Amino acid sequence: MSTESDYGIPVREIGSELVEKLSGLMAFVVTGIFLVPIGLLLVTSVKSRTEIFTNPLALPAEFQFENYANAWTTGGFGQYFLNSVIVVGISLVFILLLSSLAAYALVQFDFPADNFMLVFFLAGFMIPPQVLLVPLYTIMNALNLLNTYYSLIFAYIAFGLPFSVFLLRQFFVTIPDTYAEAARMDGCNELQVFFRVYLPLSMPALAAVAIYQFVFLWNEFLYAIIFITDDTLRTLPAGLMAFQGQYSGDWAQLAAGIVIAVTPTVIFFLLFQRQFMRGISMGTTKG
Repeated sequence: MSTESDYGIPVREIGSELVEKLSGLMAFVVTGIFLVPIGLLLVTSVKSRTEIFTNPLALPAEFQFENYANAWTTGGFGQYFLNSVIVVGISLVFILLLSSLAAYALVQFDFPADNFMLVFFLAGFMIPPQVLLVPLYTIMNALNLLNTYYSLIFAYIAFGLPFSVFLLRQFFVTIPDTYAEAARMDGCNELQVFFRVYLPLSMPALAAVAIYQFVFLWNEFLYAIIFITDDTLRTLPAGLMAFQGQYSGDWAQLAAGIVIAVTPTVIFFLLFQRQFMRGISMGTTKG
């Protein structure tokens, strides 16, 4: 007579193995779905115009790397790229500095409105950027900041602070207070405690904030296209739209421009992905 030990365990093992294989197959299919468009984009960016229409799915007979050079110079992507670096770089520095200082104050200082201030920052999540487009445009116009880097920088800093303050505050509360107390006993003032103790210990959280904000700011389109109308000041997302309207039939250069626009975000994430995962996971261990 058969027992469960004779048949039950092998059946469960076979079932678990089958589920594991099906999960692997599903992951492979999903990965392929995402990678196929990326592969087509890369192939299109090094094709000639004729090959794009005659053999859209085939590899090029000869790689046309000059498409990137033409997009960088003739298409103006070099200037768009520089504009994005300036706007995003300055915005990111101020977001990291201001949000880390605010998070430190919320954790270390006891003042009556600290809970209200935290809720005030969190309320920023509830307001979509699209809702503030008209009032911000009116303010920038009144201050004569339209068609300048400042209009985008100020808007980006404002939108980047709520999430950054929240994430850094969640990380700062995991740092033992004894570190700050020991630094104060050694004669450090609050700024020295912040820069010498909290900032070095919070590098994973800062990396997580930097990656999240960099990807968002680098790809931001709505404010970039509304606040900046001068082509020499456009960032990459707005420049891509302008290029598409001007060279609508040049798909090879357009694909090359898209690759140029996307590459910095991929490189930035790959460089800091380990710190990003550490910052996200460590910031949820204590509330």
